[in-house]
Amino acid sequence: MTKIISTVLLASAVFTNAQVGINTNTPEKTLSVNGTMKTSGIAFKTPLEKLGTNENYTFIIKSPAPENKITAYNDSFVPNSPAPINLIQYKITCDPNDKDWVNQFDTKINSSKFLVVISSFGFTQPVKAASPDWLTPVPQIFAYSSGGTWKLKADYQGFAPDRSLPTGVWTLNLLVYDRAYAKEFNPTQAMGTSTTGTAAAPLIQ
Repeated sequence: MTKIISTVLLASAVFTNAQVGINTNTPEKTLSVNGTMKTSGIAFKTPLEKLGTNENYTFIIKSPAPENKITAYNDSFVPNSPAPINLIQYKITCDPNDKDWVNQFDTKINSSKFLVVISSFGFTQPVKAASPDWLTPVPQIFAYSSGGTWKLKADYQGFAPDRSLPTGVWTLNLLVYDRAYAKEFNPTQAMGTSTTGTAAAPLIQ
């Protein structure tokens, strides 16, 4: 008898466009659930409904197998939590004895949880070679994982600011991706000895 009553009530709610709340007395949508929910499938409205002026959003994504981890992100709930993509800027003052060299700067960013890409950089001082002076300096700048965290290196190898100039300062802009939202492929693709080449297979398709 309980099943029959439930069916009748549900049908009545559908036909009268009533709002149904589970664990809430003030449903905001046709069905509002206050708590956890398990379902075998979700159907989305087409076109997708826009958020209202007082509504917020949450990113929910499952990482690839075998981890299959569900990650959620909502900046209004935890303002200092990492977003799917984060922009971090470092200003690093060099050693006065070597005015353009950052050998190893530990960001303390967990390399098992995040991917780091240096998106842009700047340096405060001009650099030159001891001789000849027509050489063009090329910076070596990269992020690398070591000891479980991301390290930074920046240097004009073989060049340096004039000793009369102040110590140089690097500005490094980093894009930091949550690994739950990003996929890392083999970072090295061998080209062999040829000046041209083709990948054996597409990494992304």
